[in-house]
Amino acid sequence: MGRVAAYIGIGSNVGDRRDFCSRALGLLGLLPESALTAYSSTYETQPVGDVGGPFLNLVAEVQTGLEPRRLLAILQETEQGLGRDAERRAGPRTLDLDLLLYGDRVINEEGVLVVPHPRLHLRRFVLTPLAELAPTRRHPTLHHTMAELLSSLQDPHEVRRVDDPVVPWIRPAGRCGLAGM
Repeated sequence: MGRVAAYIGIGSNVGDRRDFCSRALGLLGLLPESALTAYSSTYETQPVGDVGGPFLNLVAEVQTGLEPRRLLAILQETEQGLGRDAERRAGPRTLDLDLLLYGDRVINEEGVLVVPHPRLHLRRFVLTPLAELAPTRRHPTLHHTMAELLSSLQDPHEVRRVDDPVVPWIRPAGRCGLAGM
């Protein structure tokens, strides 16, 4: 299989949010059969629901040869490795990684994997960074561009670009890890 553009939502609202998002970007750059090709600005966003304080959010584009289920499994392992409570998926989170789009594929494996993400078009904290990164990318089932979806969005939650963007967390040797190790 050739590589496909996968878009991954990154968010954190517990602990050092910037560090968790930075680590996530660094780890996305280390995915097998993949390359981190772009990422959006960083946004501070109001939480949706009762999940704690404000989030830092951004979206990454990864060109990948991984199958969608394998990519999702790695994203979930990454969340757990960075302290995400697997039993409390809807609560506050150190890291949230969502597979938003996988090329133009539509996947509906109820309870396992749904792509495009079922709430992508309803959430300002997802659409703002996604529309920045890929404004002309079309939603595979709604057939509108990300910029069009964002412009017609009714979500009242505040999303604010932060001045100091999150960047991938890597060591000089090009591997994710603590500086100096």
